[in-house]
Amino acid sequence: MAENIPDLATFRLHKVIDDIDIDGVPVPGLRGHFYRRAGRGRLESVGVYSYADAELFMAWGYVGEEHCRFTAVRRDDGSWAEPYTGCPKVRVLRAESDERAVTGVELLDAR
Repeated sequence: MAENIPDLATFRLHKVIDDIDIDGVPVPGLRGHFYRRAGRGRLESVGVYSYADAELFMAWGYVGEEHCRFTAVRRDDGSWAEPYTGCPKVRVLRAESDERAVTGVELLDAR
């Protein structure tokens, strides 16, 4: 797969998952839209992740691989930042009053 931002118009929606987990921790409100297409003998996959209906990042690679090949983060202006190699750099945020309560995610600097 290329490191360019995938054109989702060439993929089909495979599934939508609510409350996606980050490192095994479910994050209420984090939703993943997962797309697939056949490509060069392998099934390509793209995940577009959003929180509170705002797209945060996109990660892509091949179905069956342990990690993402590339990730791109959505900028404040709605455009996609330059893709980087590997999985998204995210951290689960927790409530100060209750470490078990998950309150969101934070995108970390990937550079």
